[in-house]
Amino acid sequence: MSFRLGTSLVCLTSLLGVILLLESSCVLAEDSLAGNLLDALRGHIPHETAVGLYAGRAYDWSDMYFFLASWQVLYDYEAIWPHRAPDGLGIRFEANMGVATGTEFPGERLVASGNFLAVYEFGSPKSSRIIPYIEAGTGLIYTDFQRKGQGCRLNFNPILGFGARMGSKFIVLRLHHLSNGGLDDDNRGINSVVLGFGVYLGPEK
Repeated sequence: MSFRLGTSLVCLTSLLGVILLLESSCVLAEDSLAGNLLDALRGHIPHETAVGLYAGRAYDWSDMYFFLASWQVLYDYEAIWPHRAPDGLGIRFEANMGVATGTEFPGERLVASGNFLAVYEFGSPKSSRIIPYIEAGTGLIYTDFQRKGQGCRLNFNPILGFGARMGSKFIVLRLHHLSNGGLDDDNRGINSVVLGFGVYLGPEK
């Protein structure tokens, strides 16, 4: 069935998110999620900023390519979510914008998304030159095109990625899903593979 691959990706990213939450089951009473998010918006929480470029190709239900520029902020998990967490676990917020092109629509079309991902690094930048990592999360994505059966232009955007951090640079391979999660009767998803490169601009206090 055409939905199975997208559904599997949604289930896998959701399962990874649940596992990460269970790993951090001890609440820190002195913190709150709302307060931490407010402090993050004010720039009061230490973080790292990064910029990236992503190129994707749909492999399921679309002959489409897309290219995104990304602005990212990475926080230590405990600095945002009021739970204890393993070393190496972080939360990344990212804003992406770019264009898509394909045979289903003429010219280039706008693509924009906002995502949050749990990121687990297998090591520390302070002690390792190359650090493998995994990431999983979701967000919202807007596409300035809508194929028959797609239902909506604003969709959910589950992501699963495997990458490596090399000093101030990173490279990542992502599985990228787009669908409306059943909010519309027409919910034919688009699945893509994405290659990304980026640079950390340095920690900020």
